[in-house]
Amino acid sequence: VQIYNKTKNSVVLIQNNRLDGSIVEGSGFVYDSQGHIVTNYHVVDSAVSITVTFLDGNTTSAALVGGDVYSDLAVISVGWWPTQSTPLIIGNSTQLMVGEPVYAIGNPFGLSSSMTSGIVSQLGRVLRLGELGAPAPWGNYSIADIIQFDAAVNPGNSGGPLLNSFGFVIGVTF
Repeated sequence: VQIYNKTKNSVVLIQNNRLDGSIVEGSGFVYDSQGHIVTNYHVVDSAVSITVTFLDGNTTSAALVGGDVYSDLAVISVGWWPTQSTPLIIGNSTQLMVGEPVYAIGNPFGLSSSMTSGIVSQLGRVLRLGELGAPAPWGNYSIADIIQFDAAVNPGNSGGPLLNSFGFVIGVTF
C-alpha cells in the first residue's frame, strides 16, 4: 500500500495516435523535474501525436525526445504536469536477486493506475522479439539482460515502472 501511494501519481497513461491511424495505449513514469517521462519505444513509435493522462485526469500533449528500438525504451517530454507527479527514484537493478518481491504499476486496457505484485523469477534473460511473433522491425531484435518476473502484466502496462520493495524503479515493464 505504501509503495502504491508513494508512486501512483507519477505513473501516466500514454496514448499514441500513429501515422497509420491506429491508436496505441501504454504507460510511463515521471523521470525528472524537467518533464521527461520514460516509456517503451513501441508505445510511442510512429506517433503523429502523443497524449499523456495523469492519475488526477489531467491530460497534456507530449513530444518524443528520443528512443531506442534495441532496448525498447523511449523518453517523451511534457511542458506541464501536476505538482503531485514527482520523479520516481531510480534504483539499482544489478542488486536484484531471484525471489525478491517486485511491483508493476501501469494502465492495463486503458484503466488507470493498476498495481500487481510478484517476484523476480530470473535475471539476465534475452528476449527474442521475433520468437514472440513481433512484427518488423521489432521482430528483428533481441533485448538483453531482461528481468523476468511473475507479476501480471497486460496490454497497456508496457512502459510502466517495475518497482522494488523500496518503491524504486528497477525496470520498465514490457
